[in-house]
Order: sequence, then C-alpha cells, then structure tokens
Amino acid sequence: MKTRKLITSLLLLPLTVLWSCDVLDHNPELNITDDQAFVNRASAEAALTGTYSRLQANNYYGRNYVAIGYLQADNVEWSGSFNFFQQFDANQLTADNSTVSGAWSAIYSTINSANHIIAKVQSVDDPAFSQSEKDRIQGEAYFIRALAYFDLARAWGGVPLILDYTRSPEDGAGIGRSSLQETYARVLADLQLAENLLPDVVNRNRATLHTVYALRARLHLYTEEWEQAAEYSSRVIEHQGYELVQPYSEFIQNKNSIESIFELAYDNANRNGHNGYFLPASLGGRLEWRPTEELISLVRDPETGGNRDVLVGEANGVTFGNLYFRSSTGDDPAYVLRIAELYLIRSEARAHLNDLSGSAEDLNAVRTRAGVAEINPSTQQELLLAIENERRLEFALEGHRWFDLVRTERAGDVLGVTDRNRWVLPIPLSDLNADPDLVQNEGY
Repeated sequence: MKTRKLITSLLLLPLTVLWSCDVLDHNPELNITDDQAFVNRASAEAALTGTYSRLQANNYYGRNYVAIGYLQADNVEWSGSFNFFQQFDANQLTADNSTVSGAWSAIYSTINSANHIIAKVQSVDDPAFSQSEKDRIQGEAYFIRALAYFDLARAWGGVPLILDYTRSPEDGAGIGRSSLQETYARVLADLQLAENLLPDVVNRNRATLHTVYALRARLHLYTEEWEQAAEYSSRVIEHQGYELVQPYSEFIQNKNSIESIFELAYDNANRNGHNGYFLPASLGGRLEWRPTEELISLVRDPETGGNRDVLVGEANGVTFGNLYFRSSTGDDPAYVLRIAELYLIRSEARAHLNDLSGSAEDLNAVRTRAGVAEINPSTQQELLLAIENERRLEFALEGHRWFDLVRTERAGDVLGVTDRNRWVLPIPLSDLNADPDLVQNEGY
C-alpha cells in the first residue's frame, strides 16, 4: 500500500465537538471548535474528557468491540435478529459487516482525539495550568492511544499507525499499513511515554502509572515476553490499591471496587450498550446474544464456576448473561483492566518460565476467590490448559476469550476455526473502496 487516504477521513473530528454525552464531566464546555480547543487548562481537560468519551462509545467499549471478543468464541452465541452479529457467531465475517466497520472507525476516532491532545497540550499558555497537569493529560492521551492501537492489533493484525492529528484526508497521505510487530512496538512506545508522565495514584476511571503497568503486562503476554509480563503484573499485584474482592460478585455489584484497575463509567444519559443486548424483553432488553449452554453448565457447576454462577440469570424461563444488569440506569461499567487478569497473566508467564509452583499459586488465588478448589498441575502443559480454562470463566462476558484462543493458536483446536486467515477481522469494505492501494487481510 502506497497511500492512506480513507483512514484519515475516519479520523476527522467535526469542527464542533459536543462533549455533553460524557459522564466524566457533568458541566462540559459545549461547541468547542478546533481553534478554541486548547486555550487554557479547562479546555484541555475538556478535550481529554472527550477522548475518554470516545473509548466509551457503543462501537468501542460500550458494546461492539467487546462483543467481537466473545461472539466469535464459545461463551456467547447470537440469539437475536441482527444478522451482522450472526456472522461473528458463525465465524463467517464479510468485509461489509457494519459492526466491523463501526469498531474500526470508533477506534481510529479515539486515536485522533488522543493525537490532538498529544500535539497541543504542552503548548497551552495558561498560568493556572501547571507543568505536572500538562504532563498528566498528555500521559493519559498516550495511554488511550496505546490501548486503541493494542485493540486494533489483536483484532486486525498490523494497521496504519497514524501519530499526528488529522483534519483533512490529505493529512494521512503516504501512511502505509504497519506489521503486527511494528504495531505492538508502537503500543509499547506509547506506554513508555505515558509511564514517564503519569502519577502514582489510584483512579479507577482514568489512566495512572499502574494502569500503564497493567496494560504493559497484557501487551507482553501477547508478545510472549514472559519475564516482562511477570514483572509488570507484579508491580500492580503488589500495590495496596488493588486486590481481589470476595466473593466474585462484589466487583460486579460495586462499581470502582478495589478489584478494578481501569473501568469506564456510564450514567443514564450515557448508557453502556451491553445490558440491552444481553437482557431479555421482560427486563427491558432484546436478547441479541446469550451465554452458550456449555458456559451456563460450567459457571453453574460448583467445581468449575463456584460463585461465578452470578454471571447467568434467569427470568420467565429465559437464561441470560448477567454481568451487565443495570437496565433501569444503564450505568454498568465497561471493565477494561482488573486485578484478576494480572494474576492470570503472571500465572501464564510463570508457567512459560517453568516456575510451576509460582504459576499455580497465582492461578489458585483466582480460583479461591471464585470458591473452587485449588489445583496443582504437575506439567507445564497441564498448567497452561488450566489457566486457559480459568480465563474462560473468569472473564466469560468481558471479551477476552476469542483473543486468548487466537494468541495461543488454539482457535482451531477449541473452536474448529482452522482457517487462520479468519483469526483476524477483515479491513472494512468502505476503506478498501476508498483506497485501492489498501490490501485486505488474506481470506476476505
């Protein structure tokens, strides 16, 4: 690919940005033009608020990107009327799938918003705007951009790396599609930049130093850098601000619990889209997808699910996913990073490093919290399989399952998706039509 025009059209921010939909700031500045966006501390904070709002969008963490991670696997199945979700369930995606294009566009929109902050916040001339505050805002933008590129990479493979704020299609001319390794390298570079700018505080709805450590641990897991995955997991696990809550249902029932490292907050005016798609009509939903019978059996089995049986509910004979249950208010969080994941990342990393006892200890910390018996696998392979199974249940409705099976190259064995071309999403057809030099992922 020699030129890249359409991506920038996806990235363009409207000259008038409405911040009012975001719950992070209940008194946002309205109608902020590009020329006005960075004139003082308040407008810089408003721009950051808008960037978090893009993370929350229904096409991103508010619903559809997360759904990509579970509908393609074996925990959740399509049960509604929207056939574009059926394509995920059947692992038969086409390049014109609207959920694919919506997620791609939403993630690049988030990146462009972060790019805007990165480019301009340090130059704001406001005596009330301290250097430490500028650094924090820029660090949060670097973290958000890192998360967005990580999410693109694990779903589509290598993608175009757009690092400058774009206001016209011509701004992105000449940007080619990077490799998967280059994309992950960009994620790491942004996390390293964020690490030098963010404070060591606990804020479960904003990026902080330990939020960066948590995403680094996940990144190193995906790139099979086991020592770094273990190291960065430990940095978070050993922090007194994060711990597993007892029982499992506590982190679901209580927003911003000590379990949470980073979750996105919603309210009645800015609703999380998940519950309406998981809940049946009797509870105000449309039941577009539901837990598979296999998952229902696993979470209801005391020997495997333990107290994670709260993940499924039942109403009028209909079984449904119950992680996102606040139908009256719509303020279910989007769970991006929580401490249970860091224990299982470190467990997997230790298993690959042949620290089987340390790996089992971390695995059993999660199992004990779930109310299931400890296990002590005797071989590395048995341990890795146990971790895989534990991740399936622990994050059953959080969008990890598909990506886990792809990164471990187990999607063929477990799901029967033997065509590896189908392990990544298609580049949206709208992009291909607009840019004849853009190469589609093989198999689409």
